[in-house]
Amino acid sequence: MRLCVCGCLALIVLGLISGCQNNASTPVEEKTATATSTKPSASLSAEDYNNRGTAYQRAGRLQEAASAYQRAIDIKPTLIQAHHNLGTVYVMRGKLTEAVVAYKRVIQLRPDIAEAYVDLGRVYGLAGRLDEAIAEYQKALTRDPTLIYAHYGIGLAYRHKGMLPEATVALKQAMTLQPNFADALMQLGYVYRETEQFSEAVQAFTTVTQIQPKSAMAYHELGVCYTKQDAYPEAIKAFERSLQLNPESVETQNLLRVAQARAARQK
Repeated sequence: MRLCVCGCLALIVLGLISGCQNNASTPVEEKTATATSTKPSASLSAEDYNNRGTAYQRAGRLQEAASAYQRAIDIKPTLIQAHHNLGTVYVMRGKLTEAVVAYKRVIQLRPDIAEAYVDLGRVYGLAGRLDEAIAEYQKALTRDPTLIYAHYGIGLAYRHKGMLPEATVALKQAMTLQPNFADALMQLGYVYRETEQFSEAVQAFTTVTQIQPKSAMAYHELGVCYTKQDAYPEAIKAFERSLQLNPESVETQNLLRVAQARAARQK
C-alpha cells in the first residue's frame, strides 16, 4: 500500500505545502457513507468508521472526522489508513503535535512506506522543526528516490534555514522529476531573488506564469525582479497583471506606484 501525497502547500509556511494530502488510499463515495451511517453502531467495523471519517472530512466536518477515525483505530489499532487519515485531519486543524503521533504510528506499522516519512517531514516543517523535517524527507528518499515531494520538502526546509545552495540542488532535483512543478519553480525563483540572481529569477517566475497563468504572486515577483533590474516598464506590466488577479494586494499597489514613479523619472 502506498499513501499518496499531492501538492497543495503552498505554504508558504513550510509551506510545503504548496503541498496537500490525497485520501485516495481510502476512497469513499457519498452513497457508501450514507449506507454505512444507517447501520446500527454496534455492527460498524473499523473500515466503516474510516469510511465515515472520510465522508465527514470531505464535508469539512473535521472534528467528527477525527472522532470517526479514532473510533476505527480503537476497533482495529493496525488500520493504517485510519492513522494516516487522522494525521491529515490533525494537520488541517492545526494540531501538529497530534499529527506527528499519528504519522509516527503509520511508520511503526509500515516502515517501508516512503510516503509516510514525507507526511511526517511535512508536519515537522510546518512546526518549524526544520532539521527533523529534512531527516524524515531523507529517510523517504532512501526508500524511494523518485518522491518529488521529498526533494521539494528538503529544498523548502533548506531555504528557510538560509542554506540556499542546498535548497537549489533539492528544488532542481524535484523539477527534474516533474518539470512543470510550479511550486518548486516558485521556490527556486525565491532563491534566485534572495541571491540577487535576478535574470534567473525572472526566467523562473515567467515560467510559473506560463504554467499557472492566474498566479498573482508569480506576476508580483516578476515585478519585484524587474524593478531590481531597473526595467520599470516590464515591472509596471507585471504588477498591473498581478493586481488584475488580486486587486486587494496593498503591497503590489505600493510597488506599482514606485515603479511608475521611477519610470517617469527615466523619461
